Order: sequence, then structure tokens, then C-alpha cells
Amino acid sequence: MTAPAKSFTADAAERAKLRELLYVLFAREVSEVRITRVRWPEGKRWVAMVIGTEGREIPVRDGGLHHTAAIILRDAFPHANWSVAQDYDATAGVLREHTVRMPASLRGDER
Repeated sequence: MTAPAKSFTADAAERAKLRELLYVLFAREVSEVRITRVRWPEGKRWVAMVIGTEGREIPVRDGGLHHTAAIILRDAFPHANWSVAQDYDATAGVLREHTVRMPASLRGDER
């Protein structure tokens, strides 16, 4: 059994500030940001998958926006483990370590 993912919650003022910063950055309301640190031939880079309030991915074509989104969230949640992927729920103001759940059929659970 794996340990539960660590999470951090922003207070109401910080949540509002983050929503505004993300809105300015991506030019629309954001409901979720998934940040992953990846290794490219040029070195390590932040990659952001941004989900809008309609549940669809917002294309992030400018590589600098990935890094900016990561820095905004890293500054807001400095105690998070940034060596692992993080998911930020902009509605709830919760940053949580990204976990990939194994399907029940692979865990031996009954269907």
C-alpha cells in the first residue's frame, strides 16, 4: 500500500490571487494545472498541462509559460516536494502530489 499524496491548501486570499495570476497567464479561467519536471536534451524543464473551467486542455504553446506557471505555484507552496509532479486544483486551492493509481484489475481486486 502506498502512502497518501501530500497536499497543501491555499487560504481564500491566496487562492484568489493564484486564480487571477493564472487567468492573466493563460487568458482564461483555469480549473487545474498539472506541473511535471522533465529532462530534455537541453536540460530539465517544467511542463504544465492546464485545464480550463470547461474541462478541456488549454494549449500552452509558449515554453516560458510552463516555467512561469510552475514558479507561481512553487512560490505559493514552497513546502511542497517539487521533485515530483504536482496537481493544482484552482477551484479548491489545493496542491497535491500527482499519483498514478494502478487499475483494480492489476492490484488483484475483483472486478
